[in-house]
Amino acid sequence: MKKETQHIKFLLLVVFVALSCVCVAIINDLMSPLSNPIFSHGAHVNKRFMLWMEEPTPQTHTTSPNTRSIRSKTIYPIVSQGYKINNKDICRGVEKVSVIVIVHTAPSHFLRRVRMRSTWLNSTYYSPENVRVVFLLGLVPDLITQVKLEQESKIYKDIVQGNFIDSYRNLTHKGVTGYKWISEHCMNAEIVAKIDDDAFINFFKLFEDMSDLKHKKRTMYCNKIPKGSMAIIRKNTSKWYVDEYEFKDMKLYPHTYCSGFTVFISIDLIPMLYRAAIGSPFFWVDDFFLFGLLPSRIPGVVHEGIRPNLTFMPKEAYTCYIRYGKNCQYLVFPAKDREISKMWLAMTHDRKQSIYGNYYMNLPA
Repeated sequence: MKKETQHIKFLLLVVFVALSCVCVAIINDLMSPLSNPIFSHGAHVNKRFMLWMEEPTPQTHTTSPNTRSIRSKTIYPIVSQGYKINNKDICRGVEKVSVIVIVHTAPSHFLRRVRMRSTWLNSTYYSPENVRVVFLLGLVPDLITQVKLEQESKIYKDIVQGNFIDSYRNLTHKGVTGYKWISEHCMNAEIVAKIDDDAFINFFKLFEDMSDLKHKKRTMYCNKIPKGSMAIIRKNTSKWYVDEYEFKDMKLYPHTYCSGFTVFISIDLIPMLYRAAIGSPFFWVDDFFLFGLLPSRIPGVVHEGIRPNLTFMPKEAYTCYIRYGKNCQYLVFPAKDREISKMWLAMTHDRKQSIYGNYYMNLPA
């Protein structure tokens, strides 16, 4: 009888251990990306997060034998990930941030970021307004670049690196990471400006001529692309190719959206956009996803056009400021690398950008 009791206890112990292993496996599976993805019309579907995932065989980059390979396409939902580098204090220490600038930058653009910081993204030129900047990027394939980014972060404290691979097809992940970061660390901002790192904003004009932006709700101010006016590219040789199973049987994008070069967003929208991203099907064309698809899931969002105050021609902007000074109509224009310093000098050469003289623009004589 005693032996039978011991035998039963042993069997119960084995069953308990087996069940424990199963529970641990289930929990790990729920907390991690799908190891055996489910396919739907050729795309991965993550049933737990209800987000479209990437292709089953993403391209890999390899560097030297001493460095690990890294995927160029991220296959997990970015909303569930943290940060590789995070500077949490960018918006702290002041009651309000006049504008938080989220710059979608390429990891290798070290010198461009330095030039931007020393000119139009230098907050001291706009006192008493407070301008804050985040240079947003993803993971890189080589250790040398990563070390340089970490050094840059220590010096300037304005780098945020998400846990996604920095690649063209991951720009949607970059944008959602921006929404996430602002929701967590910069809700004291009055205006959000999302830009590409070849964009230039005249903040003097923004603060003085367009100050009503900070009072608007559920508004995006941008190069507006109306609903049904932009074709969905189905040609598989195109940079903007969209698979036939995405927006099936549609030829035109079904929502109004913004060109992502520069987009001003009212701060109240940011948490709503981030929540919408958690429950929306993933789509790789970032401009439409971030500024069209997500806003379509929020009642009352308004897209206002910026086109009269925007040019995509650097020479046109330069000539305008040389000729008309503060009366030049352009709020946003392109400038990259050496063009940044040249455009800054053109914009400020008459030293009358502000109606308060040098009160805002604390430039050296």
